[in-house]
Amino acid sequence: MQAILKLLVKKKLIGARVSINNKLNILYIITKLELGGAQKVCLELCKSLQAAGHTTCLISGAEGQLVTQLPNYIPDSSQIILLPSFKREVSLKNLWLELKNFYNLILQIKKLQKTYPDLIVHAHSTKAGLLGRWAALFAGVKKRVYTIHGYGFNQYQPKLVAGTIYFLELMTSLITTDYVCVSELDLLAGAKLFPGFKRKAKLIRAAVDDQFPKHVRGERLVGIACGEFIEPYRTITFGTVACFKPQKNLFDLLRAFNQLKILDPVGNYKLEIIGDGALRLEITAWINAHNLQNYIILHGWQAPEKLPNIMAQWHCFTLSSLWEGLPCAIVEARCLKLPVLAYDTGGIKEIIFNHQNGFLYQQGDWLGLANGMYNLAHNNLLYQKLSNYPDDLSNYSYSYMAQAHEKLYLAEKD
Repeated sequence: MQAILKLLVKKKLIGARVSINNKLNILYIITKLELGGAQKVCLELCKSLQAAGHTTCLISGAEGQLVTQLPNYIPDSSQIILLPSFKREVSLKNLWLELKNFYNLILQIKKLQKTYPDLIVHAHSTKAGLLGRWAALFAGVKKRVYTIHGYGFNQYQPKLVAGTIYFLELMTSLITTDYVCVSELDLLAGAKLFPGFKRKAKLIRAAVDDQFPKHVRGERLVGIACGEFIEPYRTITFGTVACFKPQKNLFDLLRAFNQLKILDPVGNYKLEIIGDGALRLEITAWINAHNLQNYIILHGWQAPEKLPNIMAQWHCFTLSSLWEGLPCAIVEARCLKLPVLAYDTGGIKEIIFNHQNGFLYQQGDWLGLANGMYNLAHNNLLYQKLSNYPDDLSNYSYSYMAQAHEKLYLAEKD
């Protein structure tokens, strides 16, 4: 009977979902549960696949704003393993701690395998991806999946650091059974960087809540969401969602906003930033030094359910990242019909099309970013054109992402 069903699946006469022993047992590994795209994708996969009848477990560091949200994604606390010493930062000064983390990962995976012999390990983020895949190999796990949310090495790092990370990824590619890329750019780059990558890789977009716009309380949103032009003399709000670390390059966004105030000193403008991180003191000092404390609001990290209500009051979404995979916040912005002004980084160009639903600028062109802000604030026809662009975000929904992963896991299992 098994042989017949497998033959029917292979011939596509029936779906893989009905194959024998099709219940999946997946362990997700990530280092820090901050409010980031990789974390939201990882947790949503835990939740969605459990709802589909599969078993999902999580190993993570104990830090991050989403730790308190874990029961909403994985109700069974026995399937959540938090390791306090498992941090995103690599501690070369304390190599023994990293070796201990690696050994502990192996033990935890082996322990789970006693209950779930056919365990699949799926890692997210660079450090968790490297340690997780090797730990899975040493534990005897056959399926070792890694999602690339942008590569961990880039031109902005010291050459020794970037070269070391690339070498580690190259070696780890030899023991990786499946890659998931969130952008076409990463898919194409991986084919050039790693042997056998094209055969192992699949494009599955980083997704957002299918019902994101419906979570906004009340019926009225600003800007295009309520079908209006920007009103003269009204406060115009630009916003972003970003952690305060070098990757997000927030100082360029601050410079652009400051330049906007110089270009139009009588205009009513605000910049709102959702996020926090290691650079908060430096960012706060910069804002104070330029006397912008009355115009820039640092919201800090916000619970996921609060994001739609804050973003719905913005007129435009902005992003000045130096490296990205595919930022989920940009997809959420377009769900709310916000025009987007961003650097041409990572997979952003796969969502934002120049002069159609936003504007893209070369990295470092914060003056261009400032001019884009000014033009949107003073050209209602342009604002409406960008807002009204008919985006096709069907492949960026949680439901599509979960189904694509389920298909990937089942195909590999069968």
